[in-house]
Amino acid sequence: MKKEVINHFIFWLSYFIFLTLANSLYSFSYWPLYVGGLVGSFMSNLDHLLHVFVLNTQELTSIRVITLIKYKQYKDAIKLLYDTKEERTNLIFHTNNFQLIFTILTFWVVSSSGNLFARGLVLSYLLSLVIFNLKKYIAKTDNNFIWMTLALFVFGLLL
Repeated sequence: MKKEVINHFIFWLSYFIFLTLANSLYSFSYWPLYVGGLVGSFMSNLDHLLHVFVLNTQELTSIRVITLIKYKQYKDAIKLLYDTKEERTNLIFHTNNFQLIFTILTFWVVSSSGNLFARGLVLSYLLSLVIFNLKKYIAKTDNNFIWMTLALFVFGLLL
């Protein structure tokens, strides 16, 4: 679990360093962009929580996680969610339709919003989706990686 979190953080840090250098965002006034980026990088995990707490509360993993949360064993609940993440295959935010809609939404937010927090949030979430698709692309089960990576870097240059 730690290795994946560190890898994800390295991707995030590299991308936001790229954004800083490409768009000359050297001033301290750009801090909302980076805070939004941190929040957006954890939003991809909301899909797992939605699956456990709302959509499939009758599954064994969901019952176990809810029980752990009930007894305030949060660390064990997070570990269980991470260990069983491969069991959850029908995640709403990881479908092709959602990714296409979210890519369009990201373009809209980056090109028309002046809110740096919102820009960082959507770019970071799109980065999380690109990392997810990279894993699927390496396993040769999906080809969304190419167009989403291209969109991510083009949108990053729009800042």
